[in-house]
Amino acid sequence: MVNRRWCKTVVPILWEAPFNKQNYNKQHSKCIRTYLSNAGEKLTSVLTTHGVDLSSCSKGTTFDYASYLRHLPLLELLQNIKYYFLSPAMLADPFKQAEDDSYFKNMLVFAVLCILFTNHSTYIRTLRIVNDPDLHPLNVVVARLLNLSGATISLSGLQYFQCHSLIKEDVAPLYKEMAEVCKNIVRMDINSVTRSEEKALSSLIRAQKSLKYLTIRSEEINFIPAMESIRSQSSSLIRLRLECLFLDVATDEALNSFKSCKKLRSLILRNCYELECTRVLEVSKSFPFLEEFYYGGCFEMPEEFITGILKTSNGNLRRLTLKDYTPGVITAIITYCKNLEDLFLLELDDEEILSIFRNCTQLKHFTFNGGEGVKADDLFRKMANCIPKTLEYMCIFMDLKEPWVFSSKALKDFLDIATSHSFKYFTVNHRDFNEDDDETNTNFPEYATMTTFNNEHLEIIKQSKVNFHTHCGYMLVEYPDFIAEINIPDLREIPLFKRWYHVLGQSWTERLIDFW
Repeated sequence: MVNRRWCKTVVPILWEAPFNKQNYNKQHSKCIRTYLSNAGEKLTSVLTTHGVDLSSCSKGTTFDYASYLRHLPLLELLQNIKYYFLSPAMLADPFKQAEDDSYFKNMLVFAVLCILFTNHSTYIRTLRIVNDPDLHPLNVVVARLLNLSGATISLSGLQYFQCHSLIKEDVAPLYKEMAEVCKNIVRMDINSVTRSEEKALSSLIRAQKSLKYLTIRSEEINFIPAMESIRSQSSSLIRLRLECLFLDVATDEALNSFKSCKKLRSLILRNCYELECTRVLEVSKSFPFLEEFYYGGCFEMPEEFITGILKTSNGNLRRLTLKDYTPGVITAIITYCKNLEDLFLLELDDEEILSIFRNCTQLKHFTFNGGEGVKADDLFRKMANCIPKTLEYMCIFMDLKEPWVFSSKALKDFLDIATSHSFKYFTVNHRDFNEDDDETNTNFPEYATMTTFNNEHLEIIKQSKVNFHTHCGYMLVEYPDFIAEINIPDLREIPLFKRWYHVLGQSWTERLIDFW
């Protein structure tokens, strides 16, 4: 018999975030069935009146499961509901046609469960609203979430809010109501700002007591009021992500608001343009405590702006990702960024790699594009002679058809010295740098065969005891016998390594982990 005290402790924890992508098929169905059993007669009668079959549900539950909910991702909720209505035949055959009224039933259960959660849960920490075609018919419910019974209480402690603009539905009323109720949001991700929403979003940002993480994405000029409002959070904001913004159209008030965020620790600029505009350049001199900086996604290379960021943050900068650069930026890195720990750059030549090794002596994780057809014997030996003693992980992107060419002895010389310090993880990810070329041979899987490492190389890697991963760059699931990747040892089976394998194999800015 299960200990009652244990249940009272563990069950609330297990039901804080039940809607995740790890639960499939039967788990989806059981989760929704449990909540419907928990809903009470008043709500379930609405469903049965409209033909929803609740015969598998019980009348009541031992625990008030809805009261434990802390994280509410609306799209995942709807996906769980869709699984609830799938028959065994539908689960076995995904292409089998669903019942004609299943879509209406999905929407009805979605609305009922939203009422259940806002009425029972006293503390929803996370609310995620994404712009997905499946959610479009439900946007009228989503946009009026604060009007549901109990919502002003359950959402008053909201800490993480993610929202995309809703198709055919104005989300401005939701922002206005949230500004009155939700004043403790710590992280806010806003994807796409429309003209009707800009002022309401500005009010929501200003209403927060201590906003720390903010993302704004907008392909129009509607971002300006939101940017003007971040001055109100300048004393608490530590991470700012801006996407798809033309900063030259920003008002002086918006740029001054941007500059006022002196306590920023992380700044991400993705697809942001006109950074070389005279007014915008002043922003680059405003963040002396910056520890993380990302720039990429567009074809412009604002050397003066990036140099200003690097010079101002100086020794405080720990993590840097640049999806493009100039020789002047490399000079700025080795001059000002002596304490870098994570560095991601595109194609580097031999001297640039060695200069970074010699000057960034605190480097722990280094990812770069190695170029095409490099004769790397001498380079590996030179790298070994100046490798930072702190370096733990190195990832090199090589061309699939013209990778680096190096002997097993040169690799051994490098690994012998590197592993005598802190070096533990070595990754070589291949990319087809000519994949857009009309003459590309797509005769798979032969075309995707890796030629960088032979058996001698792999034996050297095994002897070094470094954790090694290489991939051809193509996901060839239709060829199960084809070797698309090599792992030495097969560390993906070791739970502790799974996080490293996921985190270190990509840019730090693409895997920023926030614990919510």
